[in-house]
Amino acid sequence: MNRSDFLFSKMNFLTGAGSVLNIAGNYYSFNSSKNEREADLKAIKSDWCSVGEDISHAYKTMLSE
Repeated sequence: MNRSDFLFSKMNFLTGAGSVLNIAGNYYSFNSSKNEREADLKAIKSDWCSVGEDISHAYKTMLSE
């Protein structure tokens, strides 16, 4: 399913563990965009995709009952 965390950094266990010691600097990479408008459009698109998936899942669940 889509998640509504588009503008947040993606982390895994090793990144989290390494950031505790901050050995090599900044571990966090964020989704980048050319400008604020593009970032907003990407985030809104991601949010609406999540809404669409939720509606689709609810519809399929309703049909199977």
